[in-house]
Amino acid sequence: MKPHFRNLICSFLLFLTFSIQAQDSIRFDESGLETVFQRSKVEKKPVFYMIYANWCVYCNNIKKNVLQDPEVIAFMNANYVFAGLDFEKPGSEDFKTKYNVKTFPTFLVLDENGVELARFTGELKKEKFIAEAKNALNPKQQLPFLKAEYEKDKSNGVNLMRYLVVLKKGNDRKELNPIAHDYFEKIADDKMVNEVNWKIFTNGVTDIESREYQFVIVNQQAFAAITSPKRVNDKFVNTVVELLKPIVKTSDTSNYTKQRAVAKMITAPVIDSLLFQYDLDHFETNKDWTKYKKVASENINKYAWNTPKIIKDIVLNVMRNSTDTPSLDQSLSWIKHSNELEESYDGLLLEARVYRKLNNIPFAISMTKKAKAYSDTMGWDGKEADKLLADLLIRKKAATKPTAKTKK
Repeated sequence: MKPHFRNLICSFLLFLTFSIQAQDSIRFDESGLETVFQRSKVEKKPVFYMIYANWCVYCNNIKKNVLQDPEVIAFMNANYVFAGLDFEKPGSEDFKTKYNVKTFPTFLVLDENGVELARFTGELKKEKFIAEAKNALNPKQQLPFLKAEYEKDKSNGVNLMRYLVVLKKGNDRKELNPIAHDYFEKIADDKMVNEVNWKIFTNGVTDIESREYQFVIVNQQAFAAITSPKRVNDKFVNTVVELLKPIVKTSDTSNYTKQRAVAKMITAPVIDSLLFQYDLDHFETNKDWTKYKKVASENINKYAWNTPKIIKDIVLNVMRNSTDTPSLDQSLSWIKHSNELEESYDGLLLEARVYRKLNNIPFAISMTKKAKAYSDTMGWDGKEADKLLADLLIRKKAATKPTAKTKK
């Protein structure tokens, strides 16, 4: 039998196998690119690739809750060749490099020749999943069409905005910066402030040091007027989160300091407050309690004074990692203020523990009894208060026990 005829027979049998098997379920074709492209040509359907990892919670949730839904099964079987790739399987490197896959779950829609038509990522609910799968079938929503439309006239903001919105669904926003930057380079300052440019900025710009980002920072009130102050602040916050979150809990202090300085270029109160939180998280992870206490002492009144939860978190860390009286006294003043704002069981117990560490046993007992009464009122078991009170009573007894006189 001639090789090309044998391949044709194999493709037909594979197509027949999947047609029979996939009527009541979605079958992952994991036989590789060449095979799924053959199926795509035979079945006249684009390929829908799911890149996943077996231990990925989001991937497994989609497999269990979305891909087993009858409506999803019927739609995907009717419109796609469904393929899968284990992100961590040996031999997957070429695929990941070819299509620049960095995370999972990633969903790729490819034509029969391997051209990328659409991409989206993350855990999606059924309705959103079907909506994205339908959009990917619309030629005017596909990446090649949107890119070609934009490249006809790179000064056309509307076409760029449409292209960026679809790109953002499946790509790291940093990868969109060069495209947006290329557009903004051609826009004069007096033409920058409009709704289309704002949408391009929000979807495609994360580089704080770029000319366009600096322009928005300086003219944030003008952009707030065409959108809203909240949306401007949200954009600033999202940028800083994307910049700092990946490194804030690492021990890479040098990189954190460098990127924090970049984030600080955004002059907005909401960013100052966010940096305060990230500083605390970073120094906590690094167990640098000297810097942690310094940051807390200098900024708690400005950024957390009306937020009991944040105050309690700070006090807990300072109390656990301090032995000096000034630090403990300061944390005591903070937890007292927190309890004045919002009395709570955990807040009262924390105040009692600070008193205990200061060796003020009478006040510690008083606060623990108050916490126990609070738990009784709420119908809780109050075991923590009972345990703390027992410890305090032992300490009190030990402190009042007379010392034995030595014989002459």
